[in-house]
Amino acid sequence: MKTFAGDAELFPGVRSVAVPGHTPGHTFYVVESRDQQLQFWGDTVHAQHVQLPDPAVTVLFDIDSPAAAKQRKRVFADAAAKHYWVAAAHIAFPGIGHLRKEATGFGWVPANYSIPR
Repeated sequence: MKTFAGDAELFPGVRSVAVPGHTPGHTFYVVESRDQQLQFWGDTVHAQHVQLPDPAVTVLFDIDSPAAAKQRKRVFADAAAKHYWVAAAHIAFPGIGHLRKEATGFGWVPANYSIPR
């Protein structure tokens, strides 16, 4: 096991990105391959139908609410502008998709999936 702090390349194609706010050490994990990117967001979104339309909404669990709101606005805008994949713990199944900019705030576009038969 090897510890890391902040932004670091963990393995080829896998890196950490410091996103403090929710908690002091809150970290995204980014997997990249062939010009595709998937970001694992952890606790950036707690209430999909509230925080996507209004990223400024915080929750009790955000240790630093102003920083969490600022990070949320920044990463939502980045994901919508760059169209990379996002995997988020508190977004409805399948929890993987894209963000899109809407008139106010952001919308969620889930990954298409099918149930094998």
